Amino acid sequence: MIPMDQYKSARAEAEHTAALLRAALRRAGIPEYEAARVHPMVTRNGRAYVEIGALSIGSAAKLLNALPLALEASS
Repeated sequence: MIPMDQYKSARAEAEHTAALLRAALRRAGIPEYEAARVHPMVTRNGRAYVEIGALSIGSAAKLLNALPLALEASS
C-alpha cells in the first residue's frame, strides 16, 4: 500500500490532467457526455493515469483532427 500523501499527490495530478483533457475535448467539438467519460485514476503502486472512455466514431474523428500530430502522420 502506498503512503496517503503519495496517493493524494498522484490523484491531484490525475484529476488536473483529466480536467485539462476534458476541456480540450469540448473545444474540439466533442459532446459533454462523451468528454465526461475521461476519469482520473491511481494504481495500487501510486502511478497516476487518465482513463479515456469510449468515443463515437464521429467524436474520435474530431479528436484526430484536433491533434496536430495526426495531420503530420497522414501527410
